[in-house]
Amino acid sequence: MSKLSGPGTERAVSGTRSVVLTCLAITILDGVDLIMFGAVLPTLLESEQWGITTASAGLIGSLSLFGMMAGAMLAGYITDRIGRRPVVLACIASFSLFTGLCAIAPNLESFGLFRLIAGLGFGGALPTLIALTQEYVKVDRRQFYNGVIQTGFPIGGVLVSIAGIFLIPAFGWKVMFAAGGILGVVLFVIAFRHLPESIAFFTSKGRHEEARALAERYAIDSGAESGMALDQSRRVDTEAKSGLKVLFAPGNRIATIMFPLITFFGLLVSYGMNTWIPQMLRSSGYDLGSALAFLLAFNLGSGIGMVVITGLADRLGSRPVISVSFIGGAVAVAALTLQPAQALVFGLVLLIGFCASSTTAVYGFVGVFYPAVARGTALGLAVGLGRLGGIVGPILTGLIMGSALGANWAYYAFAIAGAAAAVLVALVPRTTRAPIEAPVAVEKAAEPA
Repeated sequence: MSKLSGPGTERAVSGTRSVVLTCLAITILDGVDLIMFGAVLPTLLESEQWGITTASAGLIGSLSLFGMMAGAMLAGYITDRIGRRPVVLACIASFSLFTGLCAIAPNLESFGLFRLIAGLGFGGALPTLIALTQEYVKVDRRQFYNGVIQTGFPIGGVLVSIAGIFLIPAFGWKVMFAAGGILGVVLFVIAFRHLPESIAFFTSKGRHEEARALAERYAIDSGAESGMALDQSRRVDTEAKSGLKVLFAPGNRIATIMFPLITFFGLLVSYGMNTWIPQMLRSSGYDLGSALAFLLAFNLGSGIGMVVITGLADRLGSRPVISVSFIGGAVAVAALTLQPAQALVFGLVLLIGFCASSTTAVYGFVGVFYPAVARGTALGLAVGLGRLGGIVGPILTGLIMGSALGANWAYYAFAIAGAAAAVLVALVPRTTRAPIEAPVAVEKAAEPA
């Protein structure tokens, strides 16, 4: 397949843009749903709806996270078996339906069950969306577009925060979940019309006519992995092994163990600081208003880092960029123990948020490390098992803050986690796959199999 030019190039850009924007819209709704409970929690506690307490509220929040963990691992495996499109559509339907049902839940038990099942949906969407996006964009920009679609999470969080300010006082907390369910239905229709199946999946299953028809519709050229898969469909046998067998084949099994550990440490820092940084800084002598500004700085830095770090990973390679970023975050966190001036703290927190987004680049690294036939399974394991760090981070920080150790030791814990992630990234073995799967900048030392 020759590289397209002229009108064909415009159609290729349009097709790629359609995939990226649809995936971004889904992650925005993912971010909306993820933050929804936190937005309505103060109202629930104040009104004592269903007799909810801080302890039961914590359990509800944990149920959603466990649902996300299970959903990521399950969907990651299934998407390599039946395709990307049906899994994404099922995830949208799941978190839309059960988010909407939260608005009419008759009791706390039903509400918790609905949040758990909704978590399965929005947990399963992410690894599938990353896998699909990386197959439709140019090979040398896969990391960057992975970062672009994941900016949907902070965007969704901002939208929920703004909507909650106006909607909850006027209509009550249930309207938030009803609105989320309605938006999900709208998004399902959009995704059903515009989200394609993976061309690499079609070729791996020998469905070459369907792959060629899809490539023509989206004007895929040889610069994208899907175009490469189509060009080499008669010479590359990707059907011989299942995703799990590829993950634990010689040369891959060490990385398969290391990637979930890396995301565990990355999410431990990200979730722990997002939950506790206002209180940590307040206990260090900064006023609450400033501490809330620091939380904004952390998330602002995180959103910027998602795009910048992944873009640099495309150009300079995943290992050096992600490792340096994790180390930079660890040093910045450790510097907070020195109790610097408030202006400097703001800059440090901005840098910590920037570096904490390295986990986004790790997902991109996973995506380009494995072949398309195993990419969904690999991302599901990394995202799903890594979510344990998101659960452990706030709990561990709370235990430290509640002990005699205080905030400084919480900073040390985050610094150690960041340093551990950096070391693990540097130690990920190099892959030796054929050029169709080898990323241009990430694996410069890779040799054709």
